[in-house]
Amino acid sequence: LAWMKRSLFLLFFVVAGYPGHAQTTPLEARIEIGNKKISQFDPRYALGAGLDGHWEGETAGMLSPASIRQMLKAGLGPISVRLRTELAVEAWHWNPQGRWSDARQREGYWTSDSTPQTPKPILTSYGYKLPRRGNTLDEANDDGFSMLDDGDLKTFWKSNPYLTHSYTGEADAQHPQWVVLDFGKLVEINSLMVRWAEPYAKHFVVEYATAGRVYFGGHPWNVWHIFPHGVVTNGKGGEQFLQFGKKPLMVRYLRIWMTESSCTAPKGSVDPRDAMGYAIREIGAGYADQFSFDDQVLHSPGKGQTTTYASSTDPWHRERDRDPKVEQPGIDLVFRSGVTRGLPVMLPVPVFYDTPENVGALADYVAKSEYPVGRWELGEEPDGQRVDPRDFGALYAQSARAIRSKIPSAVMGGPSFVTADVQPDDTTYRCDKSWWIRGFCKELKRRGQTRDLQFLSFEWYPFDDVNGSEKIQLPQASPMLEKAMSRLAKYGLPLVIGEFNYSVFPCRQEVDLAGALLNAETAAQFLCGGGDAAYYYGYEPNKLEQTAESWGNQIMLLSSKEDREATPVATFHAMRLVAREWLDPNGGLHTVLPVHLGGIKEPSLVSAFAVKRPDGSRSLLVINKDPKKPVNVSLSGMGKGKSPLRFTSYSCSEYAWQPDGSQGHPSRNLAASTRSAPFDCMVSIPPWSIAVIR
Repeated sequence: LAWMKRSLFLLFFVVAGYPGHAQTTPLEARIEIGNKKISQFDPRYALGAGLDGHWEGETAGMLSPASIRQMLKAGLGPISVRLRTELAVEAWHWNPQGRWSDARQREGYWTSDSTPQTPKPILTSYGYKLPRRGNTLDEANDDGFSMLDDGDLKTFWKSNPYLTHSYTGEADAQHPQWVVLDFGKLVEINSLMVRWAEPYAKHFVVEYATAGRVYFGGHPWNVWHIFPHGVVTNGKGGEQFLQFGKKPLMVRYLRIWMTESSCTAPKGSVDPRDAMGYAIREIGAGYADQFSFDDQVLHSPGKGQTTTYASSTDPWHRERDRDPKVEQPGIDLVFRSGVTRGLPVMLPVPVFYDTPENVGALADYVAKSEYPVGRWELGEEPDGQRVDPRDFGALYAQSARAIRSKIPSAVMGGPSFVTADVQPDDTTYRCDKSWWIRGFCKELKRRGQTRDLQFLSFEWYPFDDVNGSEKIQLPQASPMLEKAMSRLAKYGLPLVIGEFNYSVFPCRQEVDLAGALLNAETAAQFLCGGGDAAYYYGYEPNKLEQTAESWGNQIMLLSSKEDREATPVATFHAMRLVAREWLDPNGGLHTVLPVHLGGIKEPSLVSAFAVKRPDGSRSLLVINKDPKKPVNVSLSGMGKGKSPLRFTSYSCSEYAWQPDGSQGHPSRNLAASTRSAPFDCMVSIPPWSIAVIR
C-alpha cells in the first residue's frame, strides 16, 4: 500500500508538476569537476554531532538504547559534548562525588572526585548557580540575576580569585576587574553610591559611555570617558559616595574599573581566596543635590533590575545552589552508551565559572578510565559572557596546565565563540572577533603556552530572525560561512565548528526542508573548505519549542509523548544523505576536488561539492536553493566510467511539514529517492532539494 501511494504521488508529480512548481522554467547550469587535490578529510572524525544538557529527567530517555539506535542511523561520527553550565554562570559538578573546600559547611570551591565510578557510573551531572554572580543575563535559561543591584545588602558580587597575583603570578593591575551598568537609555548621572564588601577596591576609575561596544573589558574602541573626579586612589571600602559635579551628564552605560584590591577578607574567613579580588554589595547611580539622591538604578532580585555585567565571577558556591532544572549527560553515560561509536570525543572544559583544580580532576578521571578524547575544548561562548580576552587567556592557561599535567599529549583548543560572522551594526555577538583572538593569543604567548591552543572553535547559527524568509536567508548562508572561515583561517590553526544549525533559537525552519538544506550545505562547505571537524547540533530526540510565533527545535528526531520511536524530520534524512551517500559510510580519506559552477544566472541558488571517495569513485553533492525551479545540470569530470550514474535526491517529493503549534509534525516523511541515470546525460535537480550524484 505504501509503495502504491508513493507511486501515485510520483506519477502526479511527473504529470502535473508538484503544487507550486508547475509551469516553471528550469534553471540551467554546468558543473565541471577538476582533478586537483584541494584537501582531504575522514568523515569518521570530521563529521559528527553534539550532545548537550537538557531539562532534569530527560537525559535517560534521550540517550536510551532505543534512542541511540535511531540516532546512529543518521551515520554521523564523533561526538562533541556541549557545556550548558558554563552558559548559565554555573560551576559544573561533572562528578556528583567530590569535596568542598569547606567540608563542614558544605560550601566553597568544589573539586569532583577523580576516581572512576565502576560500581555506580556517572549517568547525570549538574550545575550549581554562583551566588556571587554579577551578570543580569546569561546564555542558557536566563533565569538568574545580578547581585550588584538585587536590593539585598546581604548578597554581593565578587570577582574571580584565579585572576589575582596568587594564580597569575603578576600584579593585579594586569587583569583589571570591572562592572558595567546598562540603563537601557540616556539618564542623568552626576553621582555614584558603592556599598563595598570585602575585599574592596583601593584604586578604581568610574567611567561612562553613550553607545558603542562597551563590553569585553579593555577593548580597542574609544567609547569610555572618565567622569570628573572619577579617579579614586585611596578607597576605604564600606559605603562610598562620589559626586562628579553639580551638572549631570547624559549616560547610557556606567563602568567601575578596578586595579588594586584591599586584599581583606570577611571576618571569620579561613580560605585565602576570600581576600582576593573585589566585592560589591550594591551600586546606585543617579542625580544628587544637597537635598536628595535620585537613583537611576533599578534594584530588584530578578530581571526587573538594571542590567549589569561583570568582568568575572567567583566560582564559590554552596550545596544548596544546585540548579534543579537542568542536567548534563554524565561522563560515563556518554562514553559507555554506544553513542560515540568508540570514536574520540571532543570534551568540554569549564574555564570561566569553575576552577583549574576541578578541570585537572576531570582530566585525571578520563585518563584513568582510558576514555578516548580527541579534543579538549576549553571554554563556552566567552563572547556571550562579555569576557576580556586577557582574562580568558589567564584562566585558559591555568586549565590547560591542569590538563597537561594529567594528559601530556592532550589536544586543546577553543574558545567556542557564539558565532563568527560579522555584522556592522552589532556590538556584542556578531562583531569582528579578530581583536579578541589577537588579545587571547598574545596572553597565551606571554605565558609561554602557545602550544596549548591547537585549534579554534566556534558555533554556527547564521540566522537570528526566525520569522525571516528562508527563500532569502538560505542563499545568504554560504557567503557568510565563507567570510567567517576566511577571517579565522589567518591565525593558522585548524578550525572546528562545535555545533551548527539554522538558528540559535527554536524555529520551524529547523524541522522543515530549509534546515535540512542549510545543515547539509554547512557540513559540506566547511569540510570541503578545509575545516577540521563539524558537529551538527540537535542529535538527541527532543520536543518542539516556541520562539515568537514559530514552533520548532534544533533536532533531527522528534520525540513522541507515546511510547513510540521518535519521528525523523528533514535534517535526519539530509545528514544521512551526506554521511552515507555522498561520503563513504565506512570512512577513510576523502579527497576534495575543485568544482566550477557555470552557466547559471543566479549562482547563489546552487551549491556543489565534489569528493573522491576512498575507492576512487567520484561523488557530487548538489543543493538547489530555489523553492520553485529545478536545475538542469550538465556534468563533466565525473570520471571515465560508462556505467550509469547513481542519482539520489531529497526534496518536497519526500518531505512536508505540517505546522500545528506544539503538535507540529511531518505530513509526508519519506526517505531520499534513488534512481539510475545514463553517464553522459543532463541531470535535473528538483527544486528546494539536496542531491547526490556518483
